[in-house]
Amino acid sequence: MNPRVKIASIGGGWVANNRHLNALQKSGLYHILGVVSDKADRARQTAVRHGIANHTTDLDFSKGWLADTDAVMIGTIPHVHHTIADAALRAGKHVLTEKPMTVDPKDARQLIALAEDQQRVLAVVHNFQFGRAARSFLDDVERERIGSIKAVYGVQLCNHKRNIPDWCDRLPLGLFYDEAPHFYYMFRCLTGGEIDLVSSTVWQAAMEGRNTPRAVNAEYRAPDGFPVFLHINFDASITEWHVTVVGEKATADIDVWRDIYVRLPNDGVHSAKDILWTSLTGAGQHFRGVLTGGFRYLRKKHHYGNDEVVRRFYRAMQGEDCLQGMNAHEGLRVVELMHELIDEARYVGS
Repeated sequence: MNPRVKIASIGGGWVANNRHLNALQKSGLYHILGVVSDKADRARQTAVRHGIANHTTDLDFSKGWLADTDAVMIGTIPHVHHTIADAALRAGKHVLTEKPMTVDPKDARQLIALAEDQQRVLAVVHNFQFGRAARSFLDDVERERIGSIKAVYGVQLCNHKRNIPDWCDRLPLGLFYDEAPHFYYMFRCLTGGEIDLVSSTVWQAAMEGRNTPRAVNAEYRAPDGFPVFLHINFDASITEWHVTVVGEKATADIDVWRDIYVRLPNDGVHSAKDILWTSLTGAGQHFRGVLTGGFRYLRKKHHYGNDEVVRRFYRAMQGEDCLQGMNAHEGLRVVELMHELIDEARYVGS
């Protein structure tokens, strides 16, 4: 059996505390040597919360316990992903970074070349495709329960009262750049490959001084020719996040926030009997998902695919080819897709 990988967690914010460190510790595959944050109190509090021995604000891989690490997991704001990953790779460390991989495609390409030169693993936390809901959908595809895909819809409604960090508005198109990566890697996973942009529209910010737009719409063409639709509304009165796949035999909905999967059968002529059966089937699957997901959450086992991400990263460091959907080239492609939309969109005033 391979020994545990010695790893450092970079970042002391929400994602490091609530996703990364929990997944690393519960996997049993890693020895977390310490926590690094640019804020001393966050580094200390994170280390204490997770029972980790070391913490520091000094990101120097040439000394102390950081020199002893084999790998790093980056959970900082996106603006510094490139700087930290570059330093870690140059020090001979394997790197697993939170999405988006970088804020500029050229920085992502540079990291890929550096990782290849250093012969180190570089991977991205594209986690929701490994969650319960997405796995259930892929299982249904394999069992031929969905049939040929007719369309895919990615829809996010974001309540403007959500507690969004200030740094989000410093990203290209603000919060869009931080959250859209999930849609793009999910689209590529569910459609089986490349998606081509057909058109896009950005409804500019409703609030003065904000970089996050009111809404973003885009249409893509999947490899098999069916349409893929993206709609994100950042000025909504409710927060929901769904990826819906319309198939010949059934329509499947992945509730991303709750990690719940619902498959609705083809309702034929849409008779009263069909409508009743669809309603009962959908409600039953949804509430079953709420109950089982709630129990998983209470037992701290609701990882939204992060558990599979850290397992695959570990296996990749052992030489296994297992990073499909989360490798560095996939991270680059997601960044390129976002910049393509930003550059080619029609912008509409608020």
